[in-house]
Amino acid sequence: IYTGGATNIFRYPELSENGKASEIIQTLEEKQNLVDLVNETLSNEEKGIQVYIGSESPVQSMKNCSVVTATYELGEGMRGTIGIIGPKRMDYDKVIGTLKTITHQLDELYNKKT
Repeated sequence: IYTGGATNIFRYPELSENGKASEIIQTLEEKQNLVDLVNETLSNEEKGIQVYIGSESPVQSMKNCSVVTATYELGEGMRGTIGIIGPKRMDYDKVIGTLKTITHQLDELYNKKT
């Protein structure tokens, strides 16, 4: 599991107050909760984009934010997940569009190798 841009969470006042950002950063550093989130995403029968808003998130420490994930095929029965974590007020259209573009590019990249 790779995480990047975690400190950007401090840019959002609703997440940087009352230690919420620290809790999210700790979750990102510990990784086990992210492993659980990825497993939840991959085990879900629905493929593609999944949106978790607030308490819908399978990760309790992310109840104050939104998580948008997308799965992609790696070939030979393997799949991957990419996700974006942000405030509940995130621009969902933009985030979903970005994830669709990235997963499409990953699908093309991995399909060319097979």
